Amino acid sequence: MKVASELAMGKRVLVFSSIGHALMHMMTAFYAVIVLTLAVTWDLAPERLLELYAPSAILLGVMSLPAGWASDRFGAPLMMVVMFVGLGLSSIACGLVAKGDTFALMLALCGLGVFGAIYHSVGIGWIIRTAKEQGHAMGVNGLWGSAGLALYGIVPGVLISLASWRAAFIVPGIVCVAVGVLLAWQIRQGKVGDRPMPVTAGMQTGKREFWRVFSVLSVTMALEGIVWAAVMFGAALVFETRLAGDIASLRALLASWGLATQVVLWVGLATSMIYVVSGIAQYAMGRTIIDRYPLKSTYVVASALQVPAMLALAMGNGYLALLGAIASAVLSSASGPIENILIARYTPSHYHGLGFGAKFVVALGASPIAIMLIAWVRETTGSLELLFLSLSGVAVAITLVALLLPSGERARVVGVAAPQPAE
Repeated sequence: MKVASELAMGKRVLVFSSIGHALMHMMTAFYAVIVLTLAVTWDLAPERLLELYAPSAILLGVMSLPAGWASDRFGAPLMMVVMFVGLGLSSIACGLVAKGDTFALMLALCGLGVFGAIYHSVGIGWIIRTAKEQGHAMGVNGLWGSAGLALYGIVPGVLISLASWRAAFIVPGIVCVAVGVLLAWQIRQGKVGDRPMPVTAGMQTGKREFWRVFSVLSVTMALEGIVWAAVMFGAALVFETRLAGDIASLRALLASWGLATQVVLWVGLATSMIYVVSGIAQYAMGRTIIDRYPLKSTYVVASALQVPAMLALAMGNGYLALLGAIASAVLSSASGPIENILIARYTPSHYHGLGFGAKFVVALGASPIAIMLIAWVRETTGSLELLFLSLSGVAVAITLVALLLPSGERARVVGVAAPQPAE
């Protein structure tokens, strides 16, 4: 089977992996919006319906490791097809559940977790192996992921308004299956494949270097996962109180024009702004920073700058807290691609799936810790100031541990390996 040129293949891989990133983030989060309408339709409490998603959320993290193993065994292109088709069919199944059948809905939601878990273990390593400029490619991919986060409330909201909650599940599901079929066709045509990890000049690899990188990143990724989840789940609670006066003024102004709005709308817009800006910043940093400067230096600086970001969230007024949350998300957007590139470089190509699977088990496993901390600190103190003050200390610890990483490598690769067809 004839394989497309290296450059053309890399571009196609980036397109399919980026679409997968957006769809995965959107489709593993949009139930939080759909459930509001579902609660009215089924006459059940929203919190009761939200509980149905708990097994799916657990599977989204736990299944990353076996998904990575399957990628190493069967190839990234094939596993991406499985992800698209499986995620799509699971979403369609959610939309076809009989009214009031909570058990069937829970099972269908579990499918979203199982197939959504494939993406990070497979898609990111696939991009890094096939990209000419790794930092730029990771920036583009991150932008699409942020778009998925930004759209998870908009897409179901529009589909529910135009049709029903069933359409909010079924339409994205059909789109996802269609992308999977298109990817399978491109693989069969030899236009999409994979290749071994390109060689990077000046980089020493071996068991000692692998364990050094793996040990350091295991600590930093776990701690960063807590910081990231704390901002994602806690920022809205901060904005609700510290932007209360500004939100009240905006609501009063719009009300004078005959437009009634809810507080949650403005809090939601502020929260969405975090990830819109961070997605754009991740793309820009991939082009201008990660490809040009040493990975370790960039990683250490990004970790250190999390300290003032956490302090702004802890003690700043409404707008300063918003800037702190945006800064934290932007800095996480810089750190994530560097971690991915280091994992890809120091892990043998035939173990990339396991490497990325292990990363996201660690990273996603930290989210429940952050959620429990938010609940405990807010219940105990009435605010989240103590939480973010403590996380500024965590950011210091991340910076110190990151200093133990190997030095000198940049994201841009200088060696190439021949592209290989998907099996």
